[in-house]
Amino acid sequence: MKKFTINVLIATILSTVFNIVLLAIARPFANVPATFSPFQYLSVILFTVLSVITAMIVYMGILKFYPIFYKKIFIWVSVISLIFSFIPDILMPYSKDIDDQGATFFVIVILMIMHVLTAGIVVYFFTKKID
Repeated sequence: MKKFTINVLIATILSTVFNIVLLAIARPFANVPATFSPFQYLSVILFTVLSVITAMIVYMGILKFYPIFYKKIFIWVSVISLIFSFIPDILMPYSKDIDDQGATFFVIVILMIMHVLTAGIVVYFFTKKID
């Protein structure tokens, strides 16, 4: 369990760092208003950390109830969750919320890449063999 906790911490740190680096690279090209919260550093950090914590809770639940096939189940749940995580991003341009006015195609793609980065890192570190 101690090694899994270390893997969770590594996944959290790597996901957050990669998403912040991606945001730092993409922001100058995004041309979004300062009020566009999905493209703010604090929002990216908060939602990345919350995503990893949620994945950890799901992983532990799957491990408890399905101890034999838990890794395969977790991978499937992760893929399905990743697909569902794209829905708010895709729907942003149709939002009437004034904060979503910066949702250009470029911004939406960057946000989706952040989801993929986090999911990939989480799945890798949560399912890798711990000796």
